[in-house]
Amino acid sequence: MENINSFLKFLKSNGRTAKAGKQVIYSFGLRSISIVISLLYVPLMLSYLSQEKYGIWLTLTSILGWFSFFDIGLGNGLRNNLAKAFSSGDLGLGRKYVSTTYAILICIFSFILFIFHISNFFLNWNSILNTQTIANSELYILTSIVFSFFLIRFVVALISVVYLADQKSSISHFISTIGSLLSFILVFLLTYSSIKENLILLGSIVSGIPAVIFIIISIISFTGKYRDIRPTLKEIDFKLSKDLMNLGAKFFFLQICSIVIFSTSSFFIAQFYGPKEVVAYNIVFTYFQIPIMVFSIVLSPVWSAVTDAHMKADFVWLKKTIKQLNILSGLFSFVIVLMLVFSQQIFKIWLNDKVLITYDLSIVMAFYTIIQIWIAPYSNFINGFGKINLTMILSFLGILVYLILIYLFSNLFASSTGVVLAIIGTSIIGSVTQPWQTYKILNRTAKGIWNN
Repeated sequence: MENINSFLKFLKSNGRTAKAGKQVIYSFGLRSISIVISLLYVPLMLSYLSQEKYGIWLTLTSILGWFSFFDIGLGNGLRNNLAKAFSSGDLGLGRKYVSTTYAILICIFSFILFIFHISNFFLNWNSILNTQTIANSELYILTSIVFSFFLIRFVVALISVVYLADQKSSISHFISTIGSLLSFILVFLLTYSSIKENLILLGSIVSGIPAVIFIIISIISFTGKYRDIRPTLKEIDFKLSKDLMNLGAKFFFLQICSIVIFSTSSFFIAQFYGPKEVVAYNIVFTYFQIPIMVFSIVLSPVWSAVTDAHMKADFVWLKKTIKQLNILSGLFSFVIVLMLVFSQQIFKIWLNDKVLITYDLSIVMAFYTIIQIWIAPYSNFINGFGKINLTMILSFLGILVYLILIYLFSNLFASSTGVVLAIIGTSIIGSVTQPWQTYKILNRTAKGIWNN
């Protein structure tokens, strides 16, 4: 309790911290709704779809997530550069960054969408998803709809990056929460309709509603609060693409590594153990994601605040912030241990014995979650500094470790436990190097690769 009071007192200590603190408080209620929705989604989906069809849906959405790396890191590049523009008060430059980012992403994803719809005629989704439960023709329609909405959402979701760069993370959470809530309500109503196990309709709702919400919020924001930086054709300046892509290309590489490691997990599980095991993995992952989602509320304004503080050489604030975040990491780790202790009872109540969850899967997922909680503050600091060359190199090493361990553990384990252990193997590297690099930068002793 003393640590919590200390952290709350710290949130009020100065202007930058108070601003971040307000965003944390505003975001907490919104994020709480998102957590409840994510938990309720599992039994809701299992009541509407069979376990195998639900596994197919999870695997499909995981595969589609691979295409997110085609933004070549522009979203994160925009976030850092726009945060600097806000900090210096140069809204004209900010408008050019926003306009240029939208232009590049629209070109990229329009081309990808065109290529996908042509190639989709020739893809055998039954083989890709390792199932014969659904006709390939139905999977073709499903993937066409979901993929189209996915790419549209990826472009219009840039409005969230604008709010994050302006250290207004609560608005970003509000947008995603509204989309999730409306989708959940419509899926809930669908379960009471006469239309049963219709993946096409389900996919249209879950992927389409968030995209529409982002479009509406974008229009409201760029005609209101952010009209001074709204994207226009005449403000597109491809000369700035170097600034966006220089840092963005580094984030792009990190995104690829993240996609290879995390988005492929459901695919590997489906191939090794079948779609049903994907459901068990996703349930445990969703359960232990709760502390990460809550912790992300605290961290969401940190990235851009760190960028601002680093520009102004406010190392006193930076050191105090990382210290307080480490205290929170310890508290959250304790909560994760408690979640593990009571996990089997919670799964029984939550799932009503519809899915069997092994305790070994819960143990390794809890351990992975603790590692992520430990790394998260340092990752946000390094991203805010823009010093990610070392992270890039180690991420490549992480991919190699992951693929080797996936191959080894798939033969040793009869469930998705081996896949989680492979992911843990990659996370251990960053859990050592990222704190080391952060403290080097804060103490101004970072040189060479540690300061790039």
